[in-house]
Amino acid sequence: MIAEMKAGIQENVAKTNKRRKPIGGDGVNFEMTIDLANGGVYLDKTPIKNHFGQKYGEVEVDKGKIHISVSLPKYLRDNNITPFGIADFDSLKSLVNDLKHGLNSVLAGLLGDDADVMDATAKSIECNITLPVVGKATCSQVLNLINRAHVTGTNVVYQRASNRCIYDKENETVIIKKKNNYTLKCYDKSLQQSREGHPVESGLLRIEIVMQDRVIKRLFGNKSTIRDILTKQGLMKIIAEYKRIFTEDIMSRFIYPCLKEVATILYSTLRDTGSQLETIALHKTLIMDEMIFRKALERWYKVNGFTRMRARQNTATYISRNKEKYGFPENVIGTLKEFEKLCK
Repeated sequence: MIAEMKAGIQENVAKTNKRRKPIGGDGVNFEMTIDLANGGVYLDKTPIKNHFGQKYGEVEVDKGKIHISVSLPKYLRDNNITPFGIADFDSLKSLVNDLKHGLNSVLAGLLGDDADVMDATAKSIECNITLPVVGKATCSQVLNLINRAHVTGTNVVYQRASNRCIYDKENETVIIKKKNNYTLKCYDKSLQQSREGHPVESGLLRIEIVMQDRVIKRLFGNKSTIRDILTKQGLMKIIAEYKRIFTEDIMSRFIYPCLKEVATILYSTLRDTGSQLETIALHKTLIMDEMIFRKALERWYKVNGFTRMRARQNTATYISRNKEKYGFPENVIGTLKEFEKLCK
Protein backbone atom coordinates (compact mmCIF):
# COMPACT_ATOMS: atom_id res chain seq x y z
CA MET A 1 0.00 0.00 0.00
CA ILE A 2 2.78 2.42 0.96
CA ALA A 3 4.73 1.49 -2.16
CA GLU A 4 1.70 2.31 -4.31
CA MET A 5 1.21 5.64 -2.55
CA LYS A 6 4.86 6.52 -3.02
CA ALA A 7 4.73 5.59 -6.70
CA GLY A 8 1.65 7.75 -7.15
CA ILE A 9 3.27 10.78 -5.53
CA GLN A 10 6.45 10.30 -7.56
CA GLU A 11 4.37 10.20 -10.73
CA ASN A 12 2.64 13.44 -9.77
CA VAL A 13 5.99 15.03 -8.95
CA ALA A 14 7.30 14.00 -12.37
CA LYS A 15 4.30 15.60 -14.07
CA THR A 16 4.90 18.89 -12.29
CA ASN A 17 8.58 19.03 -13.30
CA LYS A 18 7.64 20.54 -16.65
CA ARG A 19 5.85 23.47 -15.04
CA ARG A 20 8.11 23.84 -12.00
CA LYS A 21 10.09 27.07 -11.86
CA PRO A 22 13.49 27.10 -10.14
CA ILE A 23 12.39 29.58 -7.46
CA GLY A 24 10.90 28.72 -4.10
CA GLY A 25 11.38 28.01 -0.42
CA ASP A 26 13.93 25.74 1.19
CA GLY A 27 14.85 25.64 4.87
CA VAL A 28 12.64 27.26 7.50
CA ASN A 29 13.61 27.50 11.18
CA PHE A 30 11.01 27.91 13.90
CA GLU A 31 11.34 28.48 17.62
CA MET A 32 9.04 28.18 20.64
CA THR A 33 9.61 28.88 24.32
CA ILE A 34 8.85 25.81 26.40
CA ASP A 35 6.65 25.71 29.50
CA LEU A 36 8.55 26.86 32.60
CA ALA A 37 7.85 23.55 34.33
CA ASN A 38 9.82 21.81 31.58
CA GLY A 39 12.52 24.45 31.26
CA GLY A 40 15.26 22.05 32.29
CA VAL A 41 14.37 19.43 29.70
CA TYR A 42 16.82 18.70 26.88
CA LEU A 43 16.24 16.80 23.69
CA ASP A 44 19.03 16.06 21.23
CA LYS A 45 18.40 16.76 17.58
CA THR A 46 15.74 14.29 16.50
CA PRO A 47 14.84 13.74 12.84
CA ILE A 48 11.39 14.50 11.48
CA LYS A 49 10.34 12.14 8.69
CA ASN A 50 7.51 12.03 6.19
CA HIS A 51 5.20 9.01 5.92
CA PHE A 52 7.73 7.28 3.64
CA GLY A 53 10.53 7.56 6.18
CA GLN A 54 12.32 10.37 4.35
CA LYS A 55 13.95 12.88 6.70
CA TYR A 56 12.98 16.47 5.94
CA GLY A 57 13.66 18.21 9.24
CA GLU A 58 14.69 17.94 12.85
CA VAL A 59 13.70 19.18 16.30
CA GLU A 60 15.63 19.76 19.51
CA VAL A 61 14.96 21.22 22.94
CA ASP A 62 17.66 23.29 24.60
CA LYS A 63 17.73 26.03 27.27
CA GLY A 64 13.98 26.29 27.55
CA LYS A 65 13.30 26.52 23.81
CA ILE A 66 12.13 24.19 21.08
CA HIS A 67 14.05 24.55 17.82
CA ILE A 68 12.47 23.18 14.66
CA SER A 69 14.09 23.12 11.22
CA VAL A 70 12.29 21.99 8.07
CA SER A 71 13.61 21.51 4.52
CA LEU A 72 10.49 21.93 2.39
CA PRO A 73 11.83 20.32 -0.83
CA LYS A 74 13.03 17.22 1.03
CA TYR A 75 9.48 16.48 2.08
CA LEU A 76 8.88 15.55 -1.58
CA ARG A 77 12.32 14.81 -3.01
CA ASP A 78 15.60 13.16 -2.07
CA ASN A 79 17.45 16.48 -2.28
CA ASN A 80 16.83 20.23 -2.28
CA ILE A 81 18.32 21.04 -5.67
CA THR A 82 14.93 22.25 -6.87
CA PRO A 83 13.31 24.50 -4.24
CA PHE A 84 9.74 24.13 -2.99
CA GLY A 85 7.92 26.22 -5.58
CA ILE A 86 4.41 26.97 -6.76
CA ALA A 87 4.11 23.58 -8.46
CA ASP A 88 4.59 21.94 -5.05
CA PHE A 89 1.90 23.89 -3.20
CA ASP A 90 -0.64 21.08 -3.55
CA SER A 91 1.49 19.13 -1.06
CA LEU A 92 1.33 21.80 1.64
CA LYS A 93 -1.67 20.36 3.48
CA SER A 94 -0.04 16.94 3.67
CA LEU A 95 3.28 18.48 4.75
CA VAL A 96 1.69 20.50 7.57
CA ASN A 97 -0.32 17.52 8.81
CA ASP A 98 2.74 15.27 8.81
CA LEU A 99 4.82 17.95 10.53
CA LYS A 100 2.25 18.44 13.27
CA HIS A 101 1.96 14.69 13.86
CA GLY A 102 5.73 14.22 13.87
CA LEU A 103 6.38 17.09 16.27
CA ASN A 104 3.65 16.03 18.67
CA SER A 105 5.02 12.48 18.71
CA VAL A 106 8.55 13.64 19.50
CA LEU A 107 7.54 16.31 22.00
CA ALA A 108 4.88 14.29 23.84
CA GLY A 109 4.90 15.29 27.50
CA LEU A 110 7.10 18.35 26.97
CA LEU A 111 4.32 20.77 26.09
CA GLY A 112 1.80 22.18 28.53
CA ASP A 113 -1.88 21.33 28.20
CA ASP A 114 -2.64 24.61 26.41
CA ALA A 115 0.49 24.67 24.23
CA ASP A 116 0.35 23.99 20.50
CA VAL A 117 3.63 23.29 18.73
CA MET A 118 2.15 24.84 15.58
CA ASP A 119 2.46 28.20 17.38
CA ALA A 120 6.24 28.05 16.98
CA THR A 121 7.37 31.23 15.20
CA ALA A 122 9.70 31.62 12.24
CA LYS A 123 13.26 32.77 12.97
CA SER A 124 14.66 32.40 9.44
CA ILE A 125 13.20 31.54 6.04
CA GLU A 126 15.26 30.50 3.02
CA CYS A 127 14.18 31.22 -0.54
CA ASN A 128 16.34 30.64 -3.58
CA ILE A 129 16.77 30.39 -7.31
CA THR A 130 19.02 27.65 -8.68
CA LEU A 131 20.03 27.87 -12.33
CA PRO A 132 22.89 26.70 -14.55
CA VAL A 133 25.36 29.43 -15.46
CA VAL A 134 25.08 30.81 -18.99
CA GLY A 135 27.49 29.96 -21.81
CA LYS A 136 31.17 30.07 -20.83
CA ALA A 137 30.59 31.59 -17.39
CA THR A 138 31.61 29.68 -14.28
CA CYS A 139 30.05 29.80 -10.83
CA SER A 140 33.34 31.18 -9.50
CA GLN A 141 33.24 34.12 -11.92
CA VAL A 142 29.65 35.03 -11.07
CA LEU A 143 30.44 34.82 -7.36
CA ASN A 144 33.41 37.11 -7.95
CA LEU A 145 31.16 39.79 -9.45
CA ILE A 146 28.62 39.50 -6.62
CA ASN A 147 31.37 39.77 -4.02
CA ARG A 148 33.09 42.77 -5.61
CA ALA A 149 29.81 44.61 -6.17
CA HIS A 150 28.86 44.47 -2.48
CA VAL A 151 31.25 47.03 -1.01
CA THR A 152 29.38 48.28 2.06
CA GLY A 153 30.34 45.57 4.53
CA THR A 154 32.62 42.60 5.19
CA ASN A 155 31.77 39.64 2.99
CA VAL A 156 32.66 36.02 3.71
CA VAL A 157 34.23 34.22 0.74
CA TYR A 158 35.13 30.53 0.66
CA GLN A 159 37.63 29.44 -1.98
CA ARG A 160 39.31 26.28 -3.20
CA ALA A 161 42.37 25.51 -5.27
CA SER A 162 41.74 25.91 -8.99
CA ASN A 163 41.87 22.91 -11.30
CA ARG A 164 44.18 24.93 -13.57
CA CYS A 165 46.75 25.71 -10.89
CA ILE A 166 46.67 24.71 -7.24
CA TYR A 167 48.03 28.14 -6.26
CA ASP A 168 45.20 29.92 -8.01
CA LYS A 169 41.82 30.17 -6.27
CA GLU A 170 38.22 29.65 -7.34
CA ASN A 171 35.21 30.88 -5.42
CA GLU A 172 32.85 28.32 -3.87
CA THR A 173 30.61 30.47 -1.69
CA VAL A 174 29.95 34.14 -1.01
CA ILE A 175 28.00 35.20 2.10
CA ILE A 176 26.82 38.79 2.56
CA LYS A 177 24.88 39.89 5.62
CA LYS A 178 22.39 42.71 6.01
CA LYS A 179 22.05 42.60 9.78
CA ASN A 180 18.63 41.59 11.13
CA ASN A 181 17.16 41.71 7.61
CA TYR A 182 18.60 38.95 5.46
CA THR A 183 21.71 37.01 4.55
CA LEU A 184 22.61 36.60 0.89
CA LYS A 185 24.23 33.21 0.31
CA CYS A 186 25.50 32.37 -3.18
CA TYR A 187 27.30 29.15 -3.95
CA ASP A 188 28.23 26.43 -6.41
CA LYS A 189 25.37 23.97 -5.90
CA SER A 190 26.92 21.34 -8.20
CA LEU A 191 30.08 21.27 -6.10
CA GLN A 192 28.10 20.98 -2.87
CA GLN A 193 26.02 18.08 -4.19
CA SER A 194 29.09 16.30 -5.54
CA ARG A 195 30.78 16.47 -2.14
CA GLU A 196 27.66 15.02 -0.53
CA GLY A 197 27.76 12.08 -2.94
CA HIS A 198 24.99 13.30 -5.24
CA PRO A 199 26.69 14.38 -8.47
CA VAL A 200 24.51 16.55 -10.73
CA GLU A 201 25.06 18.63 -13.84
CA SER A 202 27.98 21.04 -13.52
CA GLY A 203 27.58 24.79 -13.28
CA LEU A 204 24.50 24.95 -11.07
CA LEU A 205 24.52 28.25 -9.21
CA ARG A 206 22.31 28.89 -6.18
CA ILE A 207 21.49 32.42 -5.05
CA GLU A 208 19.72 32.17 -1.72
CA ILE A 209 18.22 34.84 0.51
CA VAL A 210 17.80 33.88 4.17
CA MET A 211 15.11 36.20 5.51
CA GLN A 212 15.44 37.19 9.14
CA ASP A 213 13.74 39.19 11.91
CA ARG A 214 12.87 42.50 10.26
CA VAL A 215 11.86 41.02 6.93
CA ILE A 216 9.71 38.33 8.58
CA LYS A 217 8.10 40.97 10.80
CA ARG A 218 7.32 43.19 7.81
CA LEU A 219 5.81 40.29 5.84
CA PHE A 220 3.84 38.58 8.60
CA GLY A 221 3.57 41.01 11.52
CA ASN A 222 2.85 39.05 14.70
CA LYS A 223 1.50 36.08 12.74
CA SER A 224 4.60 34.15 11.72
CA THR A 225 3.77 30.72 13.15
CA ILE A 226 4.09 27.40 11.35
CA ARG A 227 0.42 27.58 10.35
CA ASP A 228 0.92 31.12 8.95
CA ILE A 229 4.14 30.51 7.03
CA LEU A 230 3.42 27.07 5.54
CA THR A 231 0.45 28.15 3.43
CA LYS A 232 0.13 29.10 -0.21
CA GLN A 233 -0.36 32.73 0.76
CA GLY A 234 2.60 32.65 3.14
CA LEU A 235 5.00 31.12 0.63
CA MET A 236 3.82 33.49 -2.12
CA LYS A 237 4.74 36.41 0.16
CA ILE A 238 8.18 34.89 0.63
CA ILE A 239 8.74 34.37 -3.10
CA ALA A 240 7.54 37.92 -3.84
CA GLU A 241 9.95 39.30 -1.23
CA TYR A 242 12.83 37.33 -2.75
CA LYS A 243 12.05 38.88 -6.12
CA ARG A 244 11.90 42.36 -4.62
CA ILE A 245 15.21 42.01 -2.77
CA PHE A 246 16.95 40.53 -5.79
CA THR A 247 15.81 43.19 -8.27
CA GLU A 248 15.73 46.30 -6.06
CA ASP A 249 18.61 45.60 -3.71
CA ILE A 250 21.08 43.13 -5.19
CA MET A 251 20.85 44.14 -8.86
CA SER A 252 19.77 47.80 -8.82
CA ARG A 253 21.69 48.88 -5.73
CA PHE A 254 24.88 46.88 -6.16
CA ILE A 255 25.41 44.98 -9.42
CA TYR A 256 24.42 47.61 -12.00
CA PRO A 257 26.20 50.53 -10.27
CA CYS A 258 29.31 48.35 -9.98
CA LEU A 259 29.27 47.56 -13.71
CA LYS A 260 28.83 51.23 -14.59
CA GLU A 261 31.57 52.45 -12.26
CA VAL A 262 34.08 49.80 -13.30
CA ALA A 263 33.48 50.61 -16.99
CA THR A 264 34.20 54.27 -16.15
CA ILE A 265 37.42 53.32 -14.35
CA LEU A 266 38.58 51.29 -17.35
CA TYR A 267 37.69 54.10 -19.76
CA SER A 268 39.57 56.67 -17.65
CA THR A 269 42.66 54.46 -17.60
CA LEU A 270 42.46 53.94 -21.38
CA ARG A 271 42.25 57.70 -21.82
CA ASP A 272 45.13 58.38 -19.42
CA THR A 273 47.49 55.67 -20.71
CA GLY A 274 46.41 55.48 -24.34
CA SER A 275 47.03 51.74 -24.13
CA GLN A 276 44.69 48.76 -24.02
CA LEU A 277 47.53 46.52 -22.80
CA GLU A 278 48.48 48.82 -19.93
CA THR A 279 44.83 49.17 -18.92
CA ILE A 280 44.46 45.39 -18.79
CA ALA A 281 47.67 45.09 -16.79
CA LEU A 282 46.46 47.64 -14.25
CA HIS A 283 42.85 46.48 -13.93
CA LYS A 284 42.56 42.87 -15.10
CA THR A 285 40.81 41.85 -11.88
CA LEU A 286 38.12 44.46 -12.56
CA ILE A 287 37.28 42.96 -15.94
CA MET A 288 34.75 40.60 -14.38
CA ASP A 289 32.97 40.18 -17.72
CA GLU A 290 34.30 41.04 -21.16
CA MET A 291 31.20 43.22 -21.65
CA ILE A 292 32.56 45.72 -19.10
CA PHE A 293 35.81 46.18 -21.04
CA ARG A 294 33.88 46.21 -24.32
CA LYS A 295 31.82 49.17 -23.12
CA ALA A 296 34.89 51.12 -21.96
CA LEU A 297 36.86 50.35 -25.09
CA GLU A 298 34.07 51.42 -27.45
CA ARG A 299 33.70 54.71 -25.60
CA TRP A 300 37.46 55.28 -25.81
CA TYR A 301 37.54 54.68 -29.56
CA LYS A 302 34.72 57.18 -30.09
CA VAL A 303 36.51 59.84 -28.03
CA ASN A 304 39.55 59.25 -30.24
CA GLY A 305 37.59 60.26 -33.34
CA PHE A 306 36.13 56.98 -34.61
CA THR A 307 32.53 56.83 -35.73
CA ARG A 308 30.12 54.86 -33.60
CA MET A 309 30.08 52.00 -36.12
CA ARG A 310 33.87 51.92 -36.50
CA ALA A 311 34.38 52.12 -32.74
CA ARG A 312 32.09 49.14 -32.31
CA GLN A 313 33.93 47.18 -35.03
CA ASN A 314 37.36 47.96 -33.56
CA THR A 315 36.16 46.94 -30.11
CA ALA A 316 34.70 43.67 -31.36
CA THR A 317 37.93 42.85 -33.21
CA TYR A 318 40.15 43.60 -30.22
CA ILE A 319 38.01 41.61 -27.79
CA SER A 320 37.77 38.67 -30.19
CA ARG A 321 41.52 38.52 -30.72
CA ASN A 322 42.49 38.90 -27.08
CA LYS A 323 39.80 37.42 -24.85
CA GLU A 324 41.37 33.96 -24.84
CA LYS A 325 44.84 35.41 -24.41
CA TYR A 326 43.88 37.44 -21.35
CA GLY A 327 41.15 35.14 -20.09
CA PHE A 328 38.31 37.65 -20.08
CA PRO A 329 35.28 36.05 -18.39
CA GLU A 330 32.17 35.74 -20.56
CA ASN A 331 28.41 35.50 -19.86
CA VAL A 332 28.80 36.49 -16.19
CA ILE A 333 26.41 39.43 -16.51
CA GLY A 334 24.15 37.29 -18.69
CA THR A 335 23.90 34.69 -15.92
CA LEU A 336 22.72 37.25 -13.36
CA LYS A 337 20.22 38.61 -15.88
CA GLU A 338 18.72 35.11 -16.20
CA PHE A 339 18.15 35.13 -12.45
CA GLU A 340 16.69 38.62 -12.72
CA LYS A 341 14.24 37.52 -15.44
CA LEU A 342 12.67 35.05 -13.00
CA CYS A 343 12.10 37.93 -10.59
CA LYS A 344 10.17 40.12 -12.99
